[in-house]
Amino acid sequence: MTIYLYVKTHNKTGLKYLGKTTKQDPHSYHGSGADWKVHLKEHGIDYTTAIIRECQTKEELNQWGRYYSNLWNVATSADWANRIPETGGGGNHTEERKELFRQQQLGRKKPKRTDLHKENLSKSTKGISKPRSKQHQDAWTESSKSNWANNTERKQQVSELGKSNKGRKHTLESLEKKRQAMLDYWKLKKSQAV
Repeated sequence: MTIYLYVKTHNKTGLKYLGKTTKQDPHSYHGSGADWKVHLKEHGIDYTTAIIRECQTKEELNQWGRYYSNLWNVATSADWANRIPETGGGGNHTEERKELFRQQQLGRKKPKRTDLHKENLSKSTKGISKPRSKQHQDAWTESSKSNWANNTERKQQVSELGKSNKGRKHTLESLEKKRQAMLDYWKLKKSQAV
């Protein structure tokens, strides 16, 4: 199996990407780096591919990938879209290597998010924070219609909601149930530990 080590250069921007593939046609393969894919989405799929090595084993790919990664400083240079050195291993790294990569990324400029990416992020988070009850929902809807700072009626509603549960005491019966539940829990824990 031939593993191609390549350099892709974007024709419009000049950004480069060092990568590897086992595809039969490495020129048609776009690459898998996160920053590289964002760059292609933003600036178009217009690049040239230069095959720099044809490796027969993963060990050979690892050796040459490290060599070229260090030679061109691909993980830290702004001219390259690589986040990590190309070793053929993808993202499976030891904690020590992860810390090294993190240190290399500090201060490095990342490609800006595209408008499409920002829109998708916005869509994915809409509607996550929802009111818990009909009473809260009514208050929530009402508050969105008017400005909180100038709405004394809304402030009064929130104040009343807070007072409804304030100062409530547990009955003796509910306190006894809670106490018994805790005793049962700890008895079970102790019996499992032995």
